[in-house]
Amino acid sequence: MINKALSLVILFVLLSFCCLAEAKNIKMRNDKELLSNSKPAYVPSELLVKYKPFADTAAIKHFHDRLNIKVLKKMKRAKLRHVKLPPDLDVEEAVKLYKSDPNVEYAEPNYYRYAEASTPNDADFSDLWGLHNTGQTVNGSTGTADADIDAPEAWDICTGSSDVIIAVIDSGVAYDHPELAPNIWTNTGEVADNGVDDDGNGYVDDTQGWDFVEDDNDPMDYSGHGTHVAGTIAGVSNNTRGITGVMWVAQIMPLRFLDTLGSGTTADAISAIDYAIDNGAKILNNSWGGGAYSLALKEAIERAEIAGAFFIAAAGNTGDDNDSTPHYPSSYDVDNIIAVAATDQNDNLASFSNYGATSVDVAAPGTNTYSTIPAREVVFSDDFDDGNITDWTTGGTNNTWDVTTEAYHSGSYSLTDSPDTDYLNNTDSWAGSPPIDLSGKQGCKWVYYMNLDVEYGYDFLFIETSTDNTTWTYLTDWTGSTGGNFYEFEEDLTDYNDEPNFYVRFRLDSDFSITPDGAYIDDVELTCYSSDYSADTQYDHFNGTSMATPHVSGLAGLIWSHRPSLTYSRVKDYILNGVDIVSDLSGKIVTNGRVNAYTSLILTSPPTVSTSSASSVTSSSATLNGTVNPNGLSASYYFEYGTTASYGSTTTSDSAGAGNADVPVSDDITGLDSNTTYHFRIVAENSVTTSYGADRTFTTQEPPPPPPPPPPGGSSGGSGGCFIATAAFGSYMEPHVKVLRDFRDACLLTNRVGQAFVHLYY
Repeated sequence: MINKALSLVILFVLLSFCCLAEAKNIKMRNDKELLSNSKPAYVPSELLVKYKPFADTAAIKHFHDRLNIKVLKKMKRAKLRHVKLPPDLDVEEAVKLYKSDPNVEYAEPNYYRYAEASTPNDADFSDLWGLHNTGQTVNGSTGTADADIDAPEAWDICTGSSDVIIAVIDSGVAYDHPELAPNIWTNTGEVADNGVDDDGNGYVDDTQGWDFVEDDNDPMDYSGHGTHVAGTIAGVSNNTRGITGVMWVAQIMPLRFLDTLGSGTTADAISAIDYAIDNGAKILNNSWGGGAYSLALKEAIERAEIAGAFFIAAAGNTGDDNDSTPHYPSSYDVDNIIAVAATDQNDNLASFSNYGATSVDVAAPGTNTYSTIPAREVVFSDDFDDGNITDWTTGGTNNTWDVTTEAYHSGSYSLTDSPDTDYLNNTDSWAGSPPIDLSGKQGCKWVYYMNLDVEYGYDFLFIETSTDNTTWTYLTDWTGSTGGNFYEFEEDLTDYNDEPNFYVRFRLDSDFSITPDGAYIDDVELTCYSSDYSADTQYDHFNGTSMATPHVSGLAGLIWSHRPSLTYSRVKDYILNGVDIVSDLSGKIVTNGRVNAYTSLILTSPPTVSTSSASSVTSSSATLNGTVNPNGLSASYYFEYGTTASYGSTTTSDSAGAGNADVPVSDDITGLDSNTTYHFRIVAENSVTTSYGADRTFTTQEPPPPPPPPPPGGSSGGSGGCFIATAAFGSYMEPHVKVLRDFRDACLLTNRVGQAFVHLYY
């Protein structure tokens, strides 16, 4: 006869193994957390506890029951218990209590682990609220934390690729800007400056794009708009200066079709689109718009679609509803278009931004956007604060041009046609600049601030130019009023590149009636393109849907860098489905949301799963098997099971790691009905997306035969239950024996091996 004490030891061992295979029926999910700046060290009221091998499970349960501690999850592989503490027991005290238990190997807090979000070392990164908004003040405006595209989190996944070509169809790009030069596209099929169209694409020496305004191979930006856009898309990162783009690495293709003042033609836009398509651009950034519906332009965008390229377009800056007042090109009904509205630093629709519940797709940051601009040098300036204009030339009928302290933009003086009074009827007078040498200068602009009040439609202020101070050429004119305010104006002087003698003048022309206050002009400058970036001041804050659009282009580039085989339609799906829903955008745009680069990237990387089989099937239990490939991101898994394909029960979530290989996984389930067909499948999820395996089935076995009757009579006779109960009743062993009895009835008498052991025992 087997020694009873030895039998008890064997039962405890079996009980320990039985507990390892207990049913898992709690589904744990880990949602993406919004982390505070304080970043707590560990989860309040939670511990991870590891027990020693063969620990007394009855004592463990008694400990938890006595202290009202709940076991959230038993982690089979790690042999850990994840526990929840009651409100009156803090983490530090609980750790001490567990460590005093001889059954415990160790206990520790459930520490938070924070993503090491990739923050670049660029000097002005804190100004880039659209990429990372901590609530900081930018350009005088304070924002709301996390009203951004989550760029640092996205950069932990991908920072870009030199395989992705993005065409900036705009005013050109300052391709020599230190923040852009390493990411400028190079046409490898063309030999520079040999006067030959080496690649046969119809453009000679187009090594870095094309200028469709001047029809030459130099797409330099003399406006600043296109360079600002390019910096947001792919400004170079981690160079200790300035800014960084949404992409750290890319190929920016400069295509100039807007002139120095930001105007362009449909013909040049179409030519730029076709050039981009023919030369491998995957993404076309279009921070421009206006004009009527053009079938020719729409067909060009459709050609881009056929080529598999994206057309990202600004929704417009007039505050209009594009559903009722279409804005082109963003409103064309072509699948490869993403129309982009602008949000401010607090996740509100920007006051100037167009919108459209069916015509505008997403929003992106578009106010106080800090980015690159071309280097420029000041060739001539005058703020008139020396109190005289002796170097200027004045003349004409009723000439009273001079400086005044009546109104000014800065300092104490401005230039005016009629100091201290209104101008006269029948005036034709002027104030002309001294000669300015533009030898060797390119891309020059005349910039000035003006407060204007002249009779609308009858009196005019003309801006005129000359190369001899005698013959004057019309540049532009102004009429009406600025409402007593100074505004900045600029004029394109590209026609005067390399001119050694250049003059500009302001001329007032009035008729015979109504004479208001006239013009006040201040802070005039003539600036030209410069290749000198040593001052490191070539950055500025711009507003507009033009600034929102490159955020989306950069995101499209990140997605394509991470998953090069995707089609543009799949990339578009990931962008639209990855938005953060924003209350102020509800009902105003298609997605009701602002783009989130991190979420969109995770959507491109769902874990892949395969449900393989059920093994070790008994009348009441089974082992479910499958594989999980996390696809590079941390993923967890569980199994769903039930008597129908609707399932109804789940095993506890467990980790599948963060690699790129198939991971074999399994879970044991118990408590099943005998002779019953069960459906099951594996489910894997990361912090954003969930993948489901195929439905599989298994059938449990017939129920086991009843145990044999106990032998009659004898000193050891009677039922096993009676023997155990009478042997332990009233003794210190009573609670332990009750556990053994429950174990016998639940785990041993339900299978043939257990029945044989019971029979042998008794």
